Amino acid sequence: MSKSGSIAKWIGAVVLCGLGPACSFQASMSAGGSKSPEEPPPTEAGPGSTETGEAAVEAPAKPKANVKVNGAKLQVPGDIVFQPDSATFADGSGNDAVLGEVKAYLEQSPRVTRLRIEGHTNNVRPADQSLQLSGQRAVAVKNWLRQSGINDGRLLAVGFGDAQPVASNADPAGQAQNERIAFRIAELDGKPYLGADPLAGGTEFP
Repeated sequence: MSKSGSIAKWIGAVVLCGLGPACSFQASMSAGGSKSPEEPPPTEAGPGSTETGEAAVEAPAKPKANVKVNGAKLQVPGDIVFQPDSATFADGSGNDAVLGEVKAYLEQSPRVTRLRIEGHTNNVRPADQSLQLSGQRAVAVKNWLRQSGINDGRLLAVGFGDAQPVASNADPAGQAQNERIAFRIAELDGKPYLGADPLAGGTEFP
């Protein structure tokens, strides 16, 4: 093609610019260019979005454990109930729900490096038998928490037998109150809580 013919073709392409929004592309192609229009940059995912543009679904926060702390003592929403004269949990007593709250408290309280699980009984048995039963019940609770994922090193099972009654042993109601499991903070940040003996005078049961 002659030089005058090329100029005429280019002028014709420029005239097309008045015919629509694609003039720059048409003019380029008409003038013999081969470059295609640039693609838009990828869209960045904003906060709360995935790379595909979908809203990200956040996992719901776990509710706070239903446990109150009074000094070193944990106040839990219920009692741990055992079969009579046994360290076996009573069926249908709601123990799992209560212990589940203790587990949640420990998971949410990493500074509590040692929790004392106290077993207490009444005095209707010989003293040595009461001590053994109280310790075995504390161990049963410790095993439940350990099997639920709590580190064994954070749990201290201690038996007190009938040495620390909270009610009179003269009647069945008082005797029932004295047969109990209590929870107390024994160590905080790896140190005895308030400088007290972690065993508090009780007997540790492995």
